[in-house]
Amino acid sequence: LPVAKPKPAQVEIAACNPCKPRGCNPCSPCAAANPCNPCAAAGGNPCNPCNPCGAIAYSAKCVIPRLAAAAANPCAAANPCNPCGVANPCGAAEDVQLSAAEAIAIYDCLKPEMTQAYAKAGYAKAVGYTNWVNVATHAYPSATHGNRFVNNYVSPQGDYRYQMYEKAGTLPAGTVLAKDSFVVHDNGKVAVGPLFIMEKLKPGSDKATHDWKYAMVMPDGKIGGMTGSKTGISMQFCVECHNTAYPDTDGILLLPEEVRKKF
Repeated sequence: LPVAKPKPAQVEIAACNPCKPRGCNPCSPCAAANPCNPCAAAGGNPCNPCNPCGAIAYSAKCVIPRLAAAAANPCAAANPCNPCGVANPCGAAEDVQLSAAEAIAIYDCLKPEMTQAYAKAGYAKAVGYTNWVNVATHAYPSATHGNRFVNNYVSPQGDYRYQMYEKAGTLPAGTVLAKDSFVVHDNGKVAVGPLFIMEKLKPGSDKATHDWKYAMVMPDGKIGGMTGSKTGISMQFCVECHNTAYPDTDGILLLPEEVRKKF
């Protein structure tokens, strides 16, 4: 299948992305020197595309054959003589494109590693989400999530509404949205990325977030951040980003039309 460059969702290139996405900063799309990178102050590594606060761990089992073959070819356009890549010396390629078939195959391979990693957090919302409805036809790159490849899962409490996209209205309390992610290096290697979670709370629970609770589970199984918690990374960037989509879509950033399942 041809490798087509996906069109980003309109909402993701507006106020939600004030700083151009960079492979060197996965916590937020802002530059490492900017205070919106919560890992910088802690001495983390802003050039780590999977986990800025720890070492990246590529999968030992899963790889994208086409990219691996190109990296092994000294005459390839990507110039493997530069192991870090000319455009991004920090590790992960910023603009790797996958065909739908490649995205599906690599996600199926990586999914067991992802779910096992997230389960270590002991956070109930991070377990069993792959049994929910995934409204994405295949994993796609998300500019507001560090250009990682992501999927969009929704729990049974609100899947009937979420599947309506722009016409979903306000989602019912108890609805959980789970967006798992993975990183793709231009040499074909892949790694588990964070799991991003949104939980709809009871009306009036949190005016600042329009009754949404945000959480992020890191690839090492630790809770990277959670609204209402003083530990981990601040989730304020997520709040401010999603609030730009309120009330039109109840604070939900919809996935690009070309990767939406039809219901």
